[in-house]
This record gives sequence, C-alpha cells and structure tokens, in this order.
Amino acid sequence: MKVLIHGFYGAGNAGDDAILHSIIRTLKQVDHRIEIVVIAWSKNIKAYYGDEKIDYIFGLDFKRITQVLKESVLLIVGGGGLFQDYNTFAPENLFIDQKGALNYYSAPIILAKMLNVKTMLYAVGIGPLASEESKRAMKWIGEMVDSITVRDAASAQLLTSLGISKQQLSADPVITLPAAAQTNFSLNKKTSLHKYIGLNLRNWSYDRKSAKKAEHQLISVLNQLSEKYLVTFVIMSFNKLPSELEKARQLAKRLKGDSLILPYDCSPEEYKSMCRELDLMIAMRLHASIFALSEGVPSIGLSYDDKVSGLYQELDLKPYCFPIEKIDISSLRMIIEDCLTNPQNHRRLIQDNVTALQERERINQTVLMKMLGGM
Repeated sequence: MKVLIHGFYGAGNAGDDAILHSIIRTLKQVDHRIEIVVIAWSKNIKAYYGDEKIDYIFGLDFKRITQVLKESVLLIVGGGGLFQDYNTFAPENLFIDQKGALNYYSAPIILAKMLNVKTMLYAVGIGPLASEESKRAMKWIGEMVDSITVRDAASAQLLTSLGISKQQLSADPVITLPAAAQTNFSLNKKTSLHKYIGLNLRNWSYDRKSAKKAEHQLISVLNQLSEKYLVTFVIMSFNKLPSELEKARQLAKRLKGDSLILPYDCSPEEYKSMCRELDLMIAMRLHASIFALSEGVPSIGLSYDDKVSGLYQELDLKPYCFPIEKIDISSLRMIIEDCLTNPQNHRRLIQDNVTALQERERINQTVLMKMLGGM
C-alpha cells in the first residue's frame, strides 16, 4: 500500500520538516507496512530526518507523480498554510510554472482525482484568499477532495463560507511531535537567575514596514530588560535560507548582552528539544511558538498573519500575542518580565491549554484511518 505526500517539504523550513515527520509518524502508526513517497522541493536540502525508508519526487515532475499515483491508494496534501494567495493566483499557470501556492498544491490533486485516487487535505491552513478567483478555486478543490482536516477554526470557517462542509477541525501535527530525547546541545545553566530567551524574527516581504517597526520596538524592550536581568538571547532562525541566518547575525549585533545563534542545522525533533531548555520564546514564525508551547515553555507571538494570532486565541493565550502592525510596548514588556519572574504560573496555564489542542490533533489520525480502512 503506497501513499504520496505533497507539501512544502525540502525547502529548509523547520516547521514544514516537523509537519512531514509528524505525518509519516502517524501513517506508520496506522499501518507500518505503508510505503511513502514525498514530493520534495529540492534535491539538495533534506526533507525527512527520521528512520523510515522514504522515496522522493523532486519538484512537480508530473510524469513521475502520475506514475506514483497509479500505484497509490491515497494522496495527502498538507499540512501547513498551503492554500493562500499571498503570491497571487493565476489559473493559467496551473500546469506551466505553478506560480502561486494554490497552483502548486492543487496540481497533484487534479491528477489524483483523474486517476481515481483518494485525496486528503491533512491539517491544512486555508487563507488568506484575497481574490474572488482564488475563493472559487478553493471551493472547487474543497469539493473535489475526499476528506479535509484543518488546523484552526478560522480555516474551518473560511471553508464553510465557501460552501464546503466536509472539513473537520483538528490541529497542527507538530503540537504532538515529541522532541528528541537526547541531543548534543545544552544551555548549561549555571544559576536559576540566568534566563534564556529564544528569539525568532523572520523576513516578511508582504509588510516590510510593520515587520521592521515591530523588530525595532522589540529590540528596544529586550535591551532594556538585559540591563535588569541576567539574560542570554538564543536566536533561532527556523529556516536554512542564508538570508534568515544573516538576519540572526544582524539581530545578535543589535542586542545588548550575550547572544547565541542556533541555526536550523539538525532534525526538527532536535531543534524542538533546544526550545525545551528556554525560559521564554518570542517568535514570529508559527512553528517557533508551537515548538516552545508544546514543550511547556511560555511563548510570545508576534503576529504577521492570522494563523499566528489564531493559535494563541485557540489556546486562550490572547494576551501573549501582539500584531506587528501595532505592538503595545507597555503590555509586551510587562508580560515578558512576568514570564521571567513567575515562570511556573505561565507554564501551568500553557500546559493545560496545550493538552486540549493535542487531543484535538488526534482527529488527523482518526480521519486518516477511515481513509485507509477500506483499502
């Protein structure tokens, strides 16, 4: 029994790599005999770090995809925020250059349905969809696939508004991904007064002005706190792009006090275990927050996209999230200080709320079992 998985894999992004590992882990729990093929973005960047034997198709090689689909019982597309039109949507590019996310993630779905292969959207994020053309395309895709799980309530509501009702609300698969039990990394804390603050900021080309302003405001707050507390800033890129690593270096130069750069050059499970040692995470990237929160570490989100604010809202942690367009500096400073001085209060609150989301994530496995049960 063969399953083909399509998503944003092999692009050097820790969050997507963690999603892939989670999906493969769940597939093997359902049936360890399943053969898995992954459509990967690049031949040069590793997509999967686990022990299972995985075959790959690099890029949208439609001839190879068609061949594998003819041998497969299921196409999984997901997870993550795949179905959006940040880069616009042009239907005429569907099978030409796949410009835009809707085209890139939809093309194999169309091939699968032409070949009568069942298709599941697995813990996906839907939106933003700015154009009516994008919304019509998403409605068509939603009607075409056999099953849909979405990772957040906003995605479920957007599909409902488009007339799709088959979706089930689950959660991001990474929320249940175990961190590596052992790594070669340790922060070696010498005293409980020494605090380690994880920091993840990303380049965000769709609103550079707001992102730059938020970064400036955050660094100002952190530099003030570094004069009051014994702090080391642990800068984590969560992405292998040279530009993201350079951003980490530039942040280190602008921060007062000690800084440590941890590039993403290991497995996502190992990177997640590094987050476990932090006292606090401050992050733009969604999965930087998920890595920390699922390990019981307080996290503050800087929301550049509704998916970030949506996570904190669903976890009933809204005060921990700040939109980059308008950061309340006083509230940000206050919650950072409280996380550093009263960590147990925050850890207890986080753990209770994360546990509920982890239970919801298991819906992904339940739906997957039903999809494979009759095969």
